[in-house]
Amino acid sequence: MFEPIDKYTIPEVPDIIRDFPPARMFSKKGSFVWWWWMFMFEEDGVKKQIVAFWTTKSYKNVGVNGVNWQLRAGVDGTPEKFNYHGMSTAWYYNGETFQEIEPRNDVFFTIAKKDEMQVDSEDVHLTANRETIALRFHRKDELDIDVEFAYPVSPIVGYKRTLLTKKMGFDQQKIYYGNFSGKLAAKDGTRNLKGSIYMQHICLNTPALPWLWGVFHRNDGSYFTYFTSYLGRHMFRRNAKCKPKWDSKMKLLNKNLNYTPKGEKTKRFKHVRYRVFRQENGMPGFEVSGELDSEKLLVKVKTVAKTTYTFSRWKFWRNRFFYNEFPSEVVELEYTDKTGKIHKETGEDWNGNCEYSWGTLLN
Repeated sequence: MFEPIDKYTIPEVPDIIRDFPPARMFSKKGSFVWWWWMFMFEEDGVKKQIVAFWTTKSYKNVGVNGVNWQLRAGVDGTPEKFNYHGMSTAWYYNGETFQEIEPRNDVFFTIAKKDEMQVDSEDVHLTANRETIALRFHRKDELDIDVEFAYPVSPIVGYKRTLLTKKMGFDQQKIYYGNFSGKLAAKDGTRNLKGSIYMQHICLNTPALPWLWGVFHRNDGSYFTYFTSYLGRHMFRRNAKCKPKWDSKMKLLNKNLNYTPKGEKTKRFKHVRYRVFRQENGMPGFEVSGELDSEKLLVKVKTVAKTTYTFSRWKFWRNRFFYNEFPSEVVELEYTDKTGKIHKETGEDWNGNCEYSWGTLLN
């Protein structure tokens, strides 16, 4: 029903409504699709975050934090109106502790038209038109976030395709930055809130390789992201504990560092270097640097908390993959502009998240 990855041409101008639905399932087995939303905000000087996401796959039997995710996607219908089986979950970090929502099997119904779309399930309600996008994630009395934001257009929306082989790779669509407003009901109360939003819509049909990733938003609309996947002994880890002695024992693959100052074009740095260091609390911190002709960027971030999604699957052996997320703070940002002037700042105005994953998950 949907176009396979090896015959899909990347759109010149990304379009959330046109490209977001339908779930672009690959022609080969083993595809995995997720929609991942992050909401970053500040209350009384405390930086907070919410992540809500839903996902589907074309193969059976994966355990997620002890919950059996048995069913395949089972996509049924037409590209204009279809449904599929998946899983939804969320977490809320209030600046001190996590409120984690247990993963749950869910059924998603999507309506996709030229200028509007809708996704509905027991937990998720998403509507979009050419003016606004509204998203609600609710789980009974545990968590209810109901937000709205302006329909995003380039350059804050991006689409990228990466092929590892002729028929294996991944498509990713992102909203890098947007301002939202809405309501939050959680264990620590109900109130209105405003903040910034980040979204990833990714479909892949490759084995999961571990990665380092981070996204950070500044109050004025600036943002930066970094990403690299890697090979190493981390792929054989069997638990979620951090191992400091392994931090430098990795072979980095693709290396990305992008920085978008307010009102400027995105700067895509080259000669990117990564360093994982250990903090006094035992959690990892990350340092990333890159160059772009005469421009340079150095970013150092520290993690303040950790939550883990553990994926397990029997495929030749008991696969385990540990998807670790860390609400984080910017310790240092040093940018050298084209004139050679150095701009330094600490992280009071930044809020962000890092990921450091390990293990193996075969599809």
